[in-house]
Amino acid sequence: MLEEEYGYAMPKKTGENVCRPAIFHIVDTSYGAESTSEFSARCFALSFVFPEGYAVFWTCLATRTHPSLPHRITAASSCDNMEELLDKADQWARAGGEQPERPDFNVPEEYLAIPTTEQYLTLHHSSENENSKGNSWFAQRDLPAGTLLMVAKPVGMVMDWQDDSVEEILPENEQDDEDDEEGMMDDDDKEPRLNELLLLQLLDTIQKEPSIWTECLCTLFPRTQQELSRLPAWVCEDDDIFCQIEASIQAIGALPQMGDLAKEISKRLPLIIRYNILSIETCPELLSYPGPEGHVSLSGVGLYHLPSFFNHSSTPNASRWAIGDVMGVVANQSIKAGTEICISYIEHDVLCESAFRRNQVLRMDFVDGPVSEPASPFEEEGPDVPVVDSDVQNELMEMDPFERLSAIEELLQQATGAKRPEGEQDSAMGTTANGTSWFQCDVQNLRILKAISLEGLGQTKEALTLWEESVDFCEKTLPPNDENTIVVRVQAAFSALAVGNLDKAREQALAALQTHALLFGGGVARFRRRMAADLRLKLRPETGTRTELNGAPAVDILWPL
Repeated sequence: MLEEEYGYAMPKKTGENVCRPAIFHIVDTSYGAESTSEFSARCFALSFVFPEGYAVFWTCLATRTHPSLPHRITAASSCDNMEELLDKADQWARAGGEQPERPDFNVPEEYLAIPTTEQYLTLHHSSENENSKGNSWFAQRDLPAGTLLMVAKPVGMVMDWQDDSVEEILPENEQDDEDDEEGMMDDDDKEPRLNELLLLQLLDTIQKEPSIWTECLCTLFPRTQQELSRLPAWVCEDDDIFCQIEASIQAIGALPQMGDLAKEISKRLPLIIRYNILSIETCPELLSYPGPEGHVSLSGVGLYHLPSFFNHSSTPNASRWAIGDVMGVVANQSIKAGTEICISYIEHDVLCESAFRRNQVLRMDFVDGPVSEPASPFEEEGPDVPVVDSDVQNELMEMDPFERLSAIEELLQQATGAKRPEGEQDSAMGTTANGTSWFQCDVQNLRILKAISLEGLGQTKEALTLWEESVDFCEKTLPPNDENTIVVRVQAAFSALAVGNLDKAREQALAALQTHALLFGGGVARFRRRMAADLRLKLRPETGTRTELNGAPAVDILWPL
């Protein structure tokens, strides 16, 4: 069919003249969500009709509206709104102490016109006696995958680094005494310090603008005395912070028409923060995130108003992204009208674990998953949270490549329970001597570190196998169209190109771009901007970043503008 319809056997110039309008025709006529996969498959097949066809396809994709995203403007000349946010995030992260306490970015004009509650969403208000998770968002109509549901700024936000700054102001001997006392307590029972700092910030905001409480925060869970009575009480263990909180409450009570609300605020607001705050991270899935080009300094927690009505699910049908303090929520799959729209309150790579482990990570007072689901002995004796965190990964990356590979192999055996750590306790990894299994994401993170190590040693063919295994893990265990899949597909594409498998490289490159366009919009131009730091990573020897195709850089071959 392609040969007859699109000129497969035609001369190169004729083929280009036929293919370009053919692609536009496919884009213009494939508006149904169900036809998106067919659209992608036909365009991808069409891109191989002639040597220049691949570049023609990207040009068309970057300058036309994605078929399942009719509300987005993805033309290359009009997709600078998220790019402006990314530029601001870069400037903020690089400026260090010259910036204010937290980012305060404007929501781009592109996103201000999103018809969320008007056309897409409806807020279901639960009654006090109703057995539900509380107020929640439901789809008002059928929503295709990629629908941008909401973009919002927080009512308040505190940065992760602020937690450390509080400890640094204490004398060293007081820190030691405090650590000894805290060591006697269960960490699960302690209120996070960032929550307390956010509480102080919001109380200060309410003093200056009382309507923040009366028109916004008072609508969030917990709302009723019955809901409050079912929740563990909030306790502030820091005397200095507690005194500041008390002073703020008294100041609010002295405001006109706020006297009767001060007591309610003192009881509800700490719990509103506990049950509604969300982590805020800018492009955290990127391999470059912890490095100098990443945005770790922008990470924190924030309290949002309307996004707080998205409930948690271990199978979320929506994903969220953030740039600075601006957060977006997007449908990661097609959602039928009348369906509740949920996000995940924990990292997506933990959602594949059992309900027992998910609840350990979630640390909330509601149960995620079947209450009757028993924990296995391995889970009960194993770690409560993923072991291979950023600290462990950084420690491994500081090793000599050969030493690192040996350490990774050792950890992989421990992660799968095939080998016990040396001694009764592996203090660095936080595991017992029982050979218990770690989290599945631990194996994934070690797999990625191993692939990076092999790439650096010039063993790209072996690394490609690991990148493909990483892609398989993401596709099978993470929510649909997850951003982590984009990252590993990019590296799989680079590796495939480096070993001379152009077809496989293009297949991975296309899949990465499709997922990125669905979640973030903007076509190839936005893809290259948002993924820029990862695209610049020097994971392979210089010869592995170029091909014999006119010596063009790999990024221009795989994602041409």
